[in-house]
Amino acid sequence: MPSEILKWFKQRWRLLVVILTPLILLPIPLVGNSTQARCGYVVLILTIFWVFEAIPLPVTSLLPLALFPMAGVLRADEVAPHYFRDIITLFFGSMSIAYAVESVQLHRRIALFVLSLVGTSTKWSMAGIMGVTAFLSMWINNTAATSVMLPVVLAITNELENHHKGYHEKKYALKEATCAVNEVLDLTQTELAYDRTPEVILNTLHIEEPKSINSGTVKKHFQLPWKKSNQLIPHTSVQTKYENIKKGFLLAVAYSASIGGLSSLVGTAPNIFVKGFADSHYKNTAFRINFLNFLLFALPVALLMLVVCWLWLQIYYNTKEFFQWRADLESQAVQADLRAMLNKQYTDLGRPKWNEISVAIVFVLMILLWITKDFSGTPGWEIIFRRKFISDGTVGIFCGILPLILPNANPFQKDWSYQPIIRWNDLAKNMPWGALLLLGAGLVVADAFQVSKLSQSVAKALGFLAGVPRAAVILVIIIISGFFTEVTSNLSTASIFFPVLDSVGRSSGIHPAYLILPCTLAVSLAFMLPIATPPNAIVFASGVIRVIDMVKTGIVMNIIGFLIIFFAATTWMPKIFGLDDRATAIFLHLNTTINNQNLYNGTG
Repeated sequence: MPSEILKWFKQRWRLLVVILTPLILLPIPLVGNSTQARCGYVVLILTIFWVFEAIPLPVTSLLPLALFPMAGVLRADEVAPHYFRDIITLFFGSMSIAYAVESVQLHRRIALFVLSLVGTSTKWSMAGIMGVTAFLSMWINNTAATSVMLPVVLAITNELENHHKGYHEKKYALKEATCAVNEVLDLTQTELAYDRTPEVILNTLHIEEPKSINSGTVKKHFQLPWKKSNQLIPHTSVQTKYENIKKGFLLAVAYSASIGGLSSLVGTAPNIFVKGFADSHYKNTAFRINFLNFLLFALPVALLMLVVCWLWLQIYYNTKEFFQWRADLESQAVQADLRAMLNKQYTDLGRPKWNEISVAIVFVLMILLWITKDFSGTPGWEIIFRRKFISDGTVGIFCGILPLILPNANPFQKDWSYQPIIRWNDLAKNMPWGALLLLGAGLVVADAFQVSKLSQSVAKALGFLAGVPRAAVILVIIIISGFFTEVTSNLSTASIFFPVLDSVGRSSGIHPAYLILPCTLAVSLAFMLPIATPPNAIVFASGVIRVIDMVKTGIVMNIIGFLIIFFAATTWMPKIFGLDDRATAIFLHLNTTINNQNLYNGTG
């Protein structure tokens, strides 16, 4: 009976969450009877739906279009524009370029080219894999970066394992044959007057295949000391070694995809969301987020994490070779085979095609335009156009449209017919529309917090944080964000946390950027569970990694990430974004003045 009840709830728990959550929370707007209470009611419903994924995340992201107008918090014509704000165009443009890179296989060419240059030992192959994956993940979807590197990783680990098995099988066969011949000589030449039996040593010329050895007669007289059974080779230690190496390579791909994604403004959705949040909430202040200053803040964090992650995976999964300074004969043979395999795969790609070259040019152009648009207050090429008319979203959407227009083949060839590099129908099928909706929903929630003055109520409730040191608040926020994102999506976590952190900063006399920027990076530190990120799920689906492997390795990576982000937030981040004490005082004074004006005018 209890099992039947449990089964009944297991089949219907999502429906129960959807129905019961609004009913259980209904006293909040009824008792509160204010705009703040109604806003809190809607936000709590969205939060529970996002965290438990009772309904698909994109479906939950559409609810603000109906719930906030029905609750009297925001008008319908105020909600809808948030779903196609400037940062949405930035995200769309970057995803379009990412799909173009994938469709012409430019990312595979980059990966194989870099791997053919780096060393082919296990440790340097892993370093090359991580570097390529992280670089790709800066510009294309983390899932796509993981998917393209997974076959390369499996090919490398299989080559390592097969070569090692073949090498040791032949070595064992030579050893067995040598010992067998010497034992026969010892049995048949006992009348020799010499002090010891002449020894016979065989080399690879004497043995073609292990099966050619017939030592049945000899085994009646003796058993080889290292042989516990009739098997030619005890495979247990070899299998364990290469299972660990394969686990290390797979986790290296998943972790470097997540680390690479947090290093650029378009690398992952929370990074784009924080720009939209800052643009809408702090537009009247000196605090700005653009492509260059975010890159200067986040890229060193990613590089440090990537190096430490590589060291940790080497120590945990490849200890022996990591501390081995000189390669033995076997390792040299393995490296030669790996180099030949990678060179062959790169050669099979052939010469770069017209569409690859076109996408590479657009890709590099987009990065250069983002970096040189403005230099943290000093105008760049944007000075050519009307002031404040150009944004990072303008660059993203312009470059993102080009692959839909540029020809797929050289137009100067004979029998040429026009086809774009990517077709709209293909792009539409592969565009992450759900992430676009989630970005829009996050912006609506943030705006509702401000308009309903729920942010001020939260700030008053958190007033006790005013006496807590800033560094302690930052560290706590990083840890909470990092662990919370293990069970829900990083963008959902950012959408929930940013309005609250804005209130925490104002209530404790801290510039909100001190909390929001570290939280942006921390919500991408999902290393412990398969469900935490798509890269984790992809490598877990290979069947090689167990949950406990990911937890044990990931908990250390989480701690490393927390410490590095905390170090960045207290050292170079304030200098890059101009977050000194004077800027904080001006920000808090300006914010108080604006709030008082809104209160006096009866607005907000």
